[in-house]
Amino acid sequence: MENLPFVCIVTYGRSGSTVLQTVLQTIPGYHIRGENMNVLYSLYRAANAAHSTRYDHGNKDHGMEEPWYGADKVVPERFSKKLIDIFVEEIIQPPSDARVIGFKEIRFHEAGPEQFEDYLNFIHENLAPCKFVFNVRNWQDVSKSGWWASMDQELVRGIVESCDSMYAAYQQKYPERTLQLSYDETKNNPAAFQPLFDFLGEPFDLEKVTEIVGRRLKHTGLQKGQ
Repeated sequence: MENLPFVCIVTYGRSGSTVLQTVLQTIPGYHIRGENMNVLYSLYRAANAAHSTRYDHGNKDHGMEEPWYGADKVVPERFSKKLIDIFVEEIIQPPSDARVIGFKEIRFHEAGPEQFEDYLNFIHENLAPCKFVFNVRNWQDVSKSGWWASMDQELVRGIVESCDSMYAAYQQKYPERTLQLSYDETKNNPAAFQPLFDFLGEPFDLEKVTEIVGRRLKHTGLQKGQ
């Protein structure tokens, strides 16, 4: 299937990402799903396994009694594309009138600093044209919100700062495909979403965005300012 333009909201929990997801939904033709337990990371790992099968073990024709029999027949690129097609069809499920699709996820950091860049590049390559929106929040506020409040503050700080560092490094390397927003700037200032619309090449409707920012969210008790 032909790829529609794709937008990934890359963040961690309690960062105001549901507000951001909802803001994107105000754009006509935008179909932005919520979280999916980081399904794409499992597909990324499967694609890597297929690549290793072919290029680490399939560089010669193995006989049928050899342990890597058939490894030379694997086509990792085709396998990856089919995985992505299934993801879009079954997880994103874009409607017929969608012109831009995507989702938000709070678990991208599960890839770890060693794989984070490669993981996002896998998404960008297979869902092109693809843009990433990093959403960050002051770690002290994150640590007081939701389930984070029951965790050790230094642990929360480490997770959030590690994520922020990975986001910054990726954005510095690939500025044309990335944008960073801060919930600390957007939570009480709808006009702060203007760069998002500029980044996506979409007209900015301040009235619509203002209504969303002021609306009480329905998930996990998150309210304006949290």
